[in-house]
Amino acid sequence: MDAEIRRALARVSDADVDAYERDGACCLRQVFESKWLDLIERGIEHDLRDPGPYGRVQSPPDDPGFFYTDYYMWRRIPELRRFALESPAGAVAARLMRSERVAFFFDGLFVKEPGTCKASAWHQDQVYYNVDGEQALVMWIPIDPVSADASLHTVRGAHRWTQRFERRMLNDGRDISFGEDAGAYVPVPDIESRRDEFDIMSFDMEPGDVVVFHPMMLHGARGNPSATRRRRALQATWLGDDAVYGERPGDVEPHITGHDFKPGDCLIDVESVFPRVWPRA
Repeated sequence: MDAEIRRALARVSDADVDAYERDGACCLRQVFESKWLDLIERGIEHDLRDPGPYGRVQSPPDDPGFFYTDYYMWRRIPELRRFALESPAGAVAARLMRSERVAFFFDGLFVKEPGTCKASAWHQDQVYYNVDGEQALVMWIPIDPVSADASLHTVRGAHRWTQRFERRMLNDGRDISFGEDAGAYVPVPDIESRRDEFDIMSFDMEPGDVVVFHPMMLHGARGNPSATRRRRALQATWLGDDAVYGERPGDVEPHITGHDFKPGDCLIDVESVFPRVWPRA
């Protein structure tokens, strides 16, 4: 194990692992060194100049700011590929998930320029993609200082709820749960108007910090009320030992391509689709 990975793992205490398992999310401080933040920033700016097939402007034309998202950048942007495959993130994910092996799934980009009003609606991640299992983990990595109000918000313990919540498109709120399995999804509670009824976690964050959360967590984010400060964040999703292919009704995003998976297939055994990042080769 190299020194950089040892330093990153030293930032993850037993209490952090317990908090992740109990609460579904926690904030780790100063996990990523400046070279990785610089790589992420260059990758983000590359994507903003040259969006990929998943790139979308989520804010309406009358929004005074600008909200942009994209997925799967690591497949075409060298800086983000290097972060996914070479950074200490996979080792950190392994410790938090208590998984012997970790593979990289995909990355997501969330940019909210100063003054953006458009919020990220409350949702779960795992209902949107074809992954079942407990050992999956999401990292939300800002490269700009962000206040708790504009940061990612999660509902403590929601990863242990039994409900699967309706899947809706971010830009227009369209419900994409339909067909025979549509009844398996229930409406997302109106958290914003009833915030005092939920135990909501959010954190003031500096570059180098990361929020880690289970993909069944209810989470969302407000706009960016700052008049001057950008809010650029990379989201990275990792898979552990028990992650298997699961069917979803209707549209899924992001799509898993490159292999003909069947329900129950172990995902991290197919390294051509999900590169193994831990243990190191």
